[in-house]
Amino acid sequence: MSNGELFLKRFNELEHALRERAGLGPDASFTDLVKTAAEKDSTVRRRKEILRSIGRLRNAIVHDRQYPERILADPRKEVIEELESVLAAIIKPKTLIPTFQRSIHIFTAEDALADCLGYMKEHDFSQVVLNLDGKHMLLSSEGIVKWLENARDVGLADLEQATVRDAWEYENKNICQYLPRNAPIDAVYEAFEQAIGQGIPRLQAVLITHSGRPEERPLGIVTPWDLLSKVP
Repeated sequence: MSNGELFLKRFNELEHALRERAGLGPDASFTDLVKTAAEKDSTVRRRKEILRSIGRLRNAIVHDRQYPERILADPRKEVIEELESVLAAIIKPKTLIPTFQRSIHIFTAEDALADCLGYMKEHDFSQVVLNLDGKHMLLSSEGIVKWLENARDVGLADLEQATVRDAWEYENKNICQYLPRNAPIDAVYEAFEQAIGQGIPRLQAVLITHSGRPEERPLGIVTPWDLLSKVP
């Protein structure tokens, strides 16, 4: 099989996958498939430009739109490898769980803040997960510093008596979002990107639960650093 034939075979598989995602009929163009599928699927959405380029390349190397298609030029091996990578990501995207699954220590609102700080120092964490009134939240080092500054101002900086709830009152409530366990990894990239676009002050982490609800016990957590260091 020539490179051109292999490219066309993979392209047809990609077109079929996009048609299923988009829910469009056989007459829909490849451009329309990409546009509609991107509205529904984060994996497609984050690859719109490369998909459009693949569509243009297909038109450039194939003369006839109807079978039998005549291949005018053979694409390079690297091009086919990129197409296969995109196809694999769309057909079988990696999900948040098990990719980011981990055991998470959960603090309660009435736990001693000193214990929380000790845990953060021991594990070199800048935030911890807490259960506050039945919902799982984040408490960050920034929130603790804000509590400490205010407590000192009013003469109440008694760390030994302070609870996690005391510091939580000064926490930025937008530092955490939630996604379901079966969401593709691309969804967490989008969460951080959209937070920046919406002006949210530094989304620190995404908590992964069974269906993306804060009431559910976290199965994993993703920070921006995880996306740099753990995603293959």
